Parts: sequence; C-alpha cells; structure tokens
Amino acid sequence: MRDRKLHFRTIGNWLMALSLATLVSACGENQTGDVTPPTVIATSPINTQTGVPVSTAAVTATFSEAINPATINGTSFLLTAGEGGAVAGTVSYSGVVASYALAAPLAPNTTYTATITTAVRDLVDNPLASNFVWTFTTGALGDTTPPQVNAVDPIDASTNVPSNRRVVATFSEAIDPASISATSFTLTGPGVTPVAGTASVAGSVLTFTPGNGTTTAQLQNNTTYTATLAADITDLSGNPLGTAFTWTFTTGVIDDTTSPTIVLTDPFAGETGTAVNAQVTVTFSEVINAATLTATSFTVTDPSNTVIAGTIAYSGNSATFTPSTPLAALTLFTVTVTNAVTDLAGNALVGSIIMNPYQFTTGFAPDIIPPFVNLTSPPDSATDVCINSTINARFSETIDANTISAASFIVTAPDGSQVPGAVTYNATTRVATFRQAENFLADTIYTATVTSAVTDRAGNALVLGTAANPWTFRIGPTNTVCQLPVPLRSLVSFALVAGNGVNINNTAGPTTVTGDIALAPVTTCLLCTAPDLVLNGTIYANTDIATQAKVDLQLAFDDARGRPVGPDTPLLTGQVLTPGVFSSATTMSLGADSVLTLDALGDSNSVWVFQVGTDLTFGARSQVVLLNGATASNVFWVVNGSIASGSNAVTGGTLISNNSVNLGNGTQIFGRLMSFGDIAVRRATISTTAP
Repeated sequence: MRDRKLHFRTIGNWLMALSLATLVSACGENQTGDVTPPTVIATSPINTQTGVPVSTAAVTATFSEAINPATINGTSFLLTAGEGGAVAGTVSYSGVVASYALAAPLAPNTTYTATITTAVRDLVDNPLASNFVWTFTTGALGDTTPPQVNAVDPIDASTNVPSNRRVVATFSEAIDPASISATSFTLTGPGVTPVAGTASVAGSVLTFTPGNGTTTAQLQNNTTYTATLAADITDLSGNPLGTAFTWTFTTGVIDDTTSPTIVLTDPFAGETGTAVNAQVTVTFSEVINAATLTATSFTVTDPSNTVIAGTIAYSGNSATFTPSTPLAALTLFTVTVTNAVTDLAGNALVGSIIMNPYQFTTGFAPDIIPPFVNLTSPPDSATDVCINSTINARFSETIDANTISAASFIVTAPDGSQVPGAVTYNATTRVATFRQAENFLADTIYTATVTSAVTDRAGNALVLGTAANPWTFRIGPTNTVCQLPVPLRSLVSFALVAGNGVNINNTAGPTTVTGDIALAPVTTCLLCTAPDLVLNGTIYANTDIATQAKVDLQLAFDDARGRPVGPDTPLLTGQVLTPGVFSSATTMSLGADSVLTLDALGDSNSVWVFQVGTDLTFGARSQVVLLNGATASNVFWVVNGSIASGSNAVTGGTLISNNSVNLGNGTQIFGRLMSFGDIAVRRATISTTAP
C-alpha cells in the first residue's frame, strides 16, 4: 500500500547496458540440443481471477514454445469444479495455445481448478518440469458484454509514425484466439489492397506484424494507412465486437531506433515485507511487443535460482507476472527482464535508471488490505467541466491492470445509459482514465463509477475510500474545450534539437541521451561519440529529417507562444500549480534547492504551458515535481531567450529556447531539449522517457 509520488529527482547515473546472457533456442545452436522444458506463460481466465462469467466458452493456456499436439488431450489438460468433479469439455491445440472448450456454461459462484500435467511435451520431447495449476472463481451472471477497443498504437490521426513499427490494438478483455483470422485485422494504404502481414493475439492485445510471417517488412514513408478491426472478433464468451473499429495514422520518414527501458517496478528494488500473494509488475518506457514477453524473458527466481511458475499478462506499458501459488514467506526473490524483450520496432530492452535484475524480499503474511479510489478528476460535484475532458480515478495502490476495463470503469448519462468510451490504466501514476468516444453534452450531469470488479495485485476487491465513488460532474453550459498538448509532429522522437550545434563537456563524465538528435543547419557536435556521449537513438545532421524537425520546432514554438497569456508567474519557487498557461513578460526562474510542484488533480491528461519573455533559469539542485497523474509529456516550456540550469537541477517537459541553452553539471531533463541556437551540456541526462 505504498503511495508513490512521481517526481523528477536526482537518481544517479544511468546504468550501462546490461550484460545479459542470450538464451539458446532449439535450432541446433549448441551441441546438446534443446533441453529447456516448455512452460505455461499465460492463462485465461488468469490465476485467482474472480467474477469469471459463467458463459465463458473456453479455458486456455499459452505455452512458451510449440507443443507436441499428441500430448495435449483430456488427460493432460484437466478442469475440475469445487471438490474435484471433472468438467465436461473438449481439448484442442493450435499455435501455442491449448483450449478446453466447455460443453455447458460454468456454475455460478464456483471455484474451478485447471491443470496442465507433465504429460505435455514440446516438439523434442521435453516435458513440463512440473504440473501447472491455476484456479478461478465464477460470478453470478454470464458475460453478455461485448469487448471494446481500449487503446490503439499508433493512436488515431497520429502523424510521423515510424514506418518500422508494428500496429497494436488493446481490448477491454481477453480475446478468443480462435476468432482471429486473416480478415480480422486489415491495414490498407492508398487503394484497397491490404498490407501483407500477420495478426496475433495474446490476452487482450492484438499485434499486427507487416511482412510474410518470417521477415518483418516496413510500411511506406509519408503514407496514410487505415487500420480496421473486424466486427466478428469475439471475447472468450463468444461476444463479438459487433461493429468494425477503424482508425488512421500517417507514417513519417524517421525510423524508431530508440530502445525501451524499464521505468517502474512493483515491488520496487530492495523492498522488504512484500505480500506473499503479490503480483510482480514491470512498466516500460513505451509499448512492448507482447510476443517477446515470455517465461524466459521475464522471470522471477528464488535463492536457489529456481524459476517461479506463473503467468504473464500485458496491458498498456506494463507486464504483470502472477505466481501460480503464493510466494514463499521471508524469501529473497530476483526479477529479471532480458534484452529478448523488444518494442514494436524490434529495438531490444536496454539498461536504465531502474535496476535490472532487481530483488525484493517477502514478508510473512498475505496482502488483505483492499484498494480504494483516493482522487478523482473531475472531483465529485465539479461544474463547468470541459466537453472533451477525460475522467480519471487514482487508486491507493497498484491495481491489477487486467481488471480495469470499460466494464469496471463506467460513465453514465442522466437517463442511465452508458457513455461509450475506452479505459486505460497508467501503472506509474496509478491512474485509470476514461476517454469518451464523443464529446460530452454541454450543461449535462454525468455519473462515473469504478466497480468492485477492480482488484489490487493480490486480488483484493475495490472498496469505498477517501474519494466519492460513484461521483458526479456537470459539463459547462458552453462548449468549452480543455487545454490541449502542443503538437510536436516529428519532434516526438527527438531528445535534442539544435540549430547552432551541440557542445558536450566531458570533464565530469559522459552525457546520456535517450532519443534522437537533430542538428540543422549547423552540424557541429563536439564529443558526440562514445564514451563521452551515451546515445540511445540516432543523430541526424542537416538531413531532410533534421530540417523537418527544425520546421516542426518553429510550429511548436509558435503554437505555445500564441496561446492566451496566463497569470504573471516570474517566480516558480515553492509554487504548486494546477494545469494551465503561466506567463512572464521577462524572466522566469526556479530558485536553488527549491521545488515547483505540478498537480494534475488526478487528470493524467492535464497540460501546462510556460511562456517566458526572456530567459528561463533552473537553480542548482532545484526540482520539478509531478503529482496526481501529471506527466512530462504534457509540460511545455517556450522561452524567447536562453535556458540555463545550475548543477544537479532536475526538470521535465519539452523545453524550447529561441536562443542558447547551458546545462550545469549533473542536470537531468525528462523530456526534450530544443534550441534554435546552440546547446552546451556537462554530464547531463536527457531522456524522452519519463519515469
């Protein structure tokens, strides 16, 4: 029940790339052949899940590798109810998924036990190391709710999308793999001919990989694509999507070459007293290729280096490991995520400020404390809410992301009808966000509810807490639109943009940059090679890509400067600012050893724009702290003069200078640093990846 406060604080040097051993697969790459036993890496329903619909059509298990089909049958895949009575059904196997198709609906309010025995063997006859057992409990009613699309990547109408990335759709619940065919997902560019590729599903995540199944292909640059999910995609209870879901995006010319990193773990490194019934969650800096999260790339081991059996689920940017049985008490466990994990462009995981591998120690007791909602946005009884507002709920502890959906976080209109929309969960901020499909109606009262179907990572159901739940809010009488982020266009992939060159001072150590670098028109970049510059990205020097970045920088600068002027805020020291525009006709500064707090009030889509007439200064050891769902990606500093920081200052957001930039020793920027002039840094950390 830890209450983390997300902030940009001094957190030491970045880890160097980890030297992780590469696991050898069964392709004749060693002299002894494949001796690795198969494992179960995912199940549906998941272990200890409650409220499972009685209309569930099948129970499934996904393996870490291809299995000998002859070993999957009614004696090696068992399902029993209550005290051990066998459940009627038929066992089948396809791809790496075994399915137990149920002959009749499940009984309500009943605990079921599923078992995969050691009779299951892989293609070279390696058996499971031990029986794999998991349980789930049904609810009182059948599942008649169709799945919804919670999120897509690339997002709808996005531009400058890297052409070397896969396309992903995340649903509100697990999808039946048997309902995915060659026509379930189509991607078309100009014309009507679909892009060749393969769609696969793991849990609630569908991934489309362009290519021929063995070789991944790139999309065309500067091309608008239309992605379509077919209406006949079904959940595990056979409920279809019902209506085809379509969105568009446009590629750019910059490939994604930035590797993912780990930005949060739960339990955290060095934690003691962890509940024995806890899950293990790792949050990444970007969307991960779910197919690369396996029982060998994400492991939990005990002191004897024995791998703990369990299942892996993936939602948003977070992977969650659920042990098959409670962890041993008073035991040190090691969590390892290998560089076999990649992002959607195939970039492998690299070392980061978060320790990997890391360790935690269990306590003696299970977690029996339920979660609750402790902050909402809008707050209860709020008025004059924008028509495009997102609805947010922050939880008292980390939530099982698999329990957050459009069925457990609902918004209703005055007539009781459910407002259509998608729900996402940010494990870093512990904030769930409902984003409506269409703008709210002006001068209308809506009700938001987070149900007890939401559980923490130990399976404890949500209870009433310090914030009202349900809660109501009234949309304003006019069609007021909330402040939107500054469009960055192609700048989204860049950590540094300089018009007059970059100068790295190495006297105090290397500078670390995560993200691309654009240099135009001056291409000078002093000491921009290893070991003086540790770069997770690509340098573009006066290329078409760099020139386009400069064009987009001017557009972003003009957009931010052109917004209505906010309250006069020349001194940031000690301020706590809620979302909005803050201006100074002259200088703006944050004093040495002081803190500026940006409080999102639970709204993870909150935007801050700082307009500075002349120079912006961050004092030595100053910090910008983000609270209650605030994110660096929604903070923008537009400076008509220069930007300077003292030693060990820590800040975040997109910083744009019309003149020069000079960063003191040890400065950390979680976001982007961009200048029409020159940039000078000394042992700085600049990362598009915010923790």
